Amino acid sequence: MQEDFTVKEAYGRQLLERYGQWLSRIEHVDQEELEAVSREVNELLADQDGALHTELLKQIGQLRDKVSEMLWMSEHMKILHDLSHIFAKTYEQKQILWKAFELVSRVMRADAFFIAFFDEGDCEIQVPISIDSGINYGPLTIPYGQGMISKVIDTRQTIHIRTMRDEPSEPEMIRWGSPEIDTNTCIFVPLMLGNQMKGVISVQSYREFAYKKEHEELLKIIGFQVASAIETARLYERMYQMSFQDELTGIANYRAFHRDLEELLSKEDSSVALIMLDSDSLKALNDHYGHHVGDAMIRRIAEAMKAVAGKEDTAYRYAGDEFMLLSPEATKEEAEEKVRAIREYLRVRPLVHDNCCIPVAVSVGIARYPQDEKTADGLKRAADEALYRSKRRGKNCTTVYAIG
Repeated sequence: MQEDFTVKEAYGRQLLERYGQWLSRIEHVDQEELEAVSREVNELLADQDGALHTELLKQIGQLRDKVSEMLWMSEHMKILHDLSHIFAKTYEQKQILWKAFELVSRVMRADAFFIAFFDEGDCEIQVPISIDSGINYGPLTIPYGQGMISKVIDTRQTIHIRTMRDEPSEPEMIRWGSPEIDTNTCIFVPLMLGNQMKGVISVQSYREFAYKKEHEELLKIIGFQVASAIETARLYERMYQMSFQDELTGIANYRAFHRDLEELLSKEDSSVALIMLDSDSLKALNDHYGHHVGDAMIRRIAEAMKAVAGKEDTAYRYAGDEFMLLSPEATKEEAEEKVRAIREYLRVRPLVHDNCCIPVAVSVGIARYPQDEKTADGLKRAADEALYRSKRRGKNCTTVYAIG
């Protein structure tokens, strides 16, 4: 009897030591280990002590679940903070999408992952990022109207496939990538901005039953952040491009001119002809007919330059009624021919106001890089000097810059 008590007492001490070890690393306690000890306790301690230990084991399991949930929630909050921080600093869509994948992978299994975008009225769905085992198989384009993505777009409801045994009859629409292994758990969440449907975000695992309801909720929040960030990035891109476009004529502006000229001159062994063009009668037209006719003349000159510009050429409204045309690799003769074509365009298309034809005349200066100047500023000064000579010669003529 004394021996039995001693064995039970020793076993009890062993259990207490194990409990202490578990409590020091509670989030790592394995459920199978808990169940094995519980069975062992039921076999060796069938009395009141056994019941107390069983209850203690149950409480340790509950504590582990709560700590694990708190740790998961902590990581959940951290990922949302990190996403907000990253998205606030970048307008690059590719970076936004890849960072979303990286951060989602920190809080849930993401063996496969994609984000799809859809604009109402489109017949196709754009999938810019589709990752399987770390490889991006995007961008992809799929038809609208079939598969899981279209179903989520139509219903605006999350779809959670917990096992492939529940999978619908269109497996090819679940994911893309390596056919050697397929995913077993999939979550498809609609990307919503207010009441607007923007697309679908999906995370998938090779394991069955890999996700819980909490993962759905987290993916919804992440999806909203991604949709907001992409919408902001697209708006920024439109505004950025507009900052290089002249509002009145629709051609590029002086910011675009300086950007493009520096880029052209940075290329090895590059050459470019700069055609600088100025109207001869803007002030007179504004004074006599009004500014609306002056604006019409500016637009007509821009039309002529766009019509004449070659595939590699770019026309710019630099300021007021001053225009630039950059023509890479053009010879002096080719630049002069472009100017003649511009004059001919304007000759056969005069402005018409109150049944009166108003001719549009221009003065032009031409300079070339690197023949005339070796820098962007020098090239612009040379073309400007040639244009000034055209003005002094009586306007409506062309001057090619000549050193000395």
